[in-house]
Amino acid sequence: MTDNVSAGDNGKASSHIFWASYFGWLLDGYDTTIYAFVLVGALTALGVTGLNIPHFGLIYFAIFLAGWGTSFIFGPLADKIGRMNILGLSILLYAIGTFFSGLSYNLVEFAIARFIAGLGLGGEWFLGGTSVSETFPEGKRQIMAGRFHSGWYLGFIVAAITTPLLLLVTNFRVIFMIGIIPAGLLGYIRLKAKEPEVWKTKKDKHPDKMNMKLSLKTIFSKQFRRTTIIMVLVMIPVVTGLYGGTLFAPTAIINMSHNFKGGLAFPWNVVLGGTIISFTTLVFCILMPYMVRAIGRKVTLTVFMIFMILGLVIDYGFIYSTNNLNLFLPLLALLGIGGADFSVFSLWVPEIYPTEARAGGFGIITTVARYVGAGLVFLIAYLAAILSNLGYALALASIAFVVGIIVLQFVHEDRDKELDRSVEMAPASE
Repeated sequence: MTDNVSAGDNGKASSHIFWASYFGWLLDGYDTTIYAFVLVGALTALGVTGLNIPHFGLIYFAIFLAGWGTSFIFGPLADKIGRMNILGLSILLYAIGTFFSGLSYNLVEFAIARFIAGLGLGGEWFLGGTSVSETFPEGKRQIMAGRFHSGWYLGFIVAAITTPLLLLVTNFRVIFMIGIIPAGLLGYIRLKAKEPEVWKTKKDKHPDKMNMKLSLKTIFSKQFRRTTIIMVLVMIPVVTGLYGGTLFAPTAIINMSHNFKGGLAFPWNVVLGGTIISFTTLVFCILMPYMVRAIGRKVTLTVFMIFMILGLVIDYGFIYSTNNLNLFLPLLALLGIGGADFSVFSLWVPEIYPTEARAGGFGIITTVARYVGAGLVFLIAYLAAILSNLGYALALASIAFVVGIIVLQFVHEDRDKELDRSVEMAPASE
């Protein structure tokens, strides 16, 4: 067809886009995990003590999530001026926020720095996921979506291994300030990674039409509004499970270690727990495209969400309160498998929208859910204080997954769906 842009793999151009997107997403996992590992030391240095640390830890997770949520603006901006351009801005904000997290000397300064870091990191998923989807031909697109998403968990593993070692010789401030180094990725993006040809060709043909207003108009048009809302509702428990459960595992392990007899001593049991989660998730991110081809997007996502329910209930609802770290650690693999639920969105969401609204739609789904997820994490923190039991509060987050699975059944799935590569405007955009 003459009105379609070829998605052929253009060798180096595709490789540059993939690696810029992959390492941007890897930085998200790296920074988020750094925070999880230095949480106790950072909050203690900032004046939080004793039993207040888990409570404040969840609050600062929620502040970070709020920054993530605010990054929704980067989606429509990327539809207007380019995916790589806005990815560069996103990484710059990440570097600034992480660096100043290490310079914070009170809780307010720390909150502002974490918000800015979240704002920068928030765009890297949907900007990178959109770019990778538009770069590769249909037969390879799904595979590359899974590989792209695995980058977050490699970042988790790198942070899980290196951060405890660094803590032996330095403090949380230096570890955060190292975050300025990845700003060098900006240079790579500016010099090597060009815009995906799918977006560039359509932008060249419709230079005035492709803008933020059109992006938002398309996302909330009659054609896409229902799907957008449902996907946001499904995303909410996924975000809540990650930040309320998976990424709180290092702090949970530290708390359990106080009464742990035998086995590995902190920080190595924390490293082991983080690695179990992230490595398991990484493997299932890579397997996800093959699962989608075999059983479909909805069923694959449902399977992962069920594993998250099992992990939250078993690990936090039962084992955490017993301080049985020997059992808690291997069963973190349940949360690891469940954590691959994010990867399904990296494959599925870009298929929903046309090029002029693809980054915006992906951004709205992920960031609005983060706002609500931030509220639910605050609720978990409140319940932890009321119940005087963090484990039970985190286990209750499984309810959100049950609701999410029910809502998911109302999403329309086309098993043969391909990415829209047309250079003509979609009817909803006109």
